[in-house]
Amino acid sequence: MKRIAAASFAASLLCGMASARAGEDEDFFKGRQMQIVLSTEPGTVYDSYARLLAQHMPKHLPNAPGFIVQNMPGGGGLKVAGYMAAIAPRDGSVIAGTHNAVFTMSLSTPDQAKFDEKTFSWIGSPSRDPYLAIVWNSAPIKTILDARTTQVSMGGPSAGSLGVDMVMISNELLGTKFKLVAGYKDPAEIRLAMSRGEVDGTFSVSWSELKPTNLLQDGKVRVIAQHGFTRFPDFGDAPMLMEQAKTEEDRQAMRFMLGRQEAARPYFAPPGVPAGRLALLRKAFDATMKDADFLKDAAMMKIAVDQPMSGEDLAKFVAQLHATPKAVIDRIQTILAKAR
Repeated sequence: MKRIAAASFAASLLCGMASARAGEDEDFFKGRQMQIVLSTEPGTVYDSYARLLAQHMPKHLPNAPGFIVQNMPGGGGLKVAGYMAAIAPRDGSVIAGTHNAVFTMSLSTPDQAKFDEKTFSWIGSPSRDPYLAIVWNSAPIKTILDARTTQVSMGGPSAGSLGVDMVMISNELLGTKFKLVAGYKDPAEIRLAMSRGEVDGTFSVSWSELKPTNLLQDGKVRVIAQHGFTRFPDFGDAPMLMEQAKTEEDRQAMRFMLGRQEAARPYFAPPGVPAGRLALLRKAFDATMKDADFLKDAAMMKIAVDQPMSGEDLAKFVAQLHATPKAVIDRIQTILAKAR
C-alpha cells in the first residue's frame, strides 16, 4: 500500500510540474512582441506570406501576442539562418521565414553555412509550391533541351540560392550551356532584367511568385522546365528536370537538390526553444493554415496555401535530406563551388 501511495504521489507531482510548465509557456506570450525575421526584401511573395501569418497566427497562440516582420535579406536565406543559429534569443519570441535552401545549406555550401539545420526548431511550411525555369519570349530556346546546344543567360541571386545552384547543377548533370548572371537581390529585380534584355531568364521561380505577374498568362515568358517530382499540367509540355537525369548518380544528386522544394516556405525558431513553447508555436501555425479568414486573405492576395507541412514533419524531412550519402554531397559541393 505504501508503494502504491508513493507511486500515486510521484505521478501527481509530475502532473503538477507539467501543468506548471504548461502555464509558464502560455504566460510567456502575454504582452509579448513576437518577431518574424524574413530572408527577403519587402514586396516579395515571401513577405506577403510572413505578413499574413503575422496578422492571423496571434489569435491561435495563448494570450494573443503581437507580431512584427523584420526583413533581413542576404545570401538566399544564409544571413537569416546564421542569425537564428547564433544570435536570436532561444525563448520562442523570434521565428524565421526563409528560402527553402536553408534545409541543406551546411551540406551544399559548408564554407558559408556554419550551423546544423537539424537543430533548428521547425514550425511548419504553408505551401508546396511548384518551381519553374523560365525564359523571356524572345529567348532563342523553347525548352531546357535546347539549352544543350544554345547558350542563354540566367539571372539569379547569390550562391546558395536555387536560382544560382540549379544553373550549376543543370550545366553539370544535364549538359546545358546556361550562362549564370548572379547578384540580383530578388525575383522582381530579375524579372525587370529579363524585360530589359539583360538576361534571358531565371532558373528557379515559384509559381506563386510568377502567377500574380501575369507574365506567363500574357505570353511574355515561357516555362522551359519544371522542378519537383510532380508534373503540373498548367505548364504544358515543359520537361521535368528529374526526367533529364541519365544515371543513378545524377538522379541521386538531382533528388537532393529538388527535395528541398517539397516545403516551399519554411518557418523555424532557433535551436533550444523550450519544448512546450515550441509545441504551442507549432499548434498555432497548424491552426492558422486551416483558419478560414487566413485562407480567404491568402486567396485574395493570390498566394497558395497548398499541402502545408507541420513542424514535426518538417523536422523529419530535414533529417531525411541530411541522410543523403556522403558521396552525393561531395559531388554537389564540388559542382556548386564553381559558383563561388
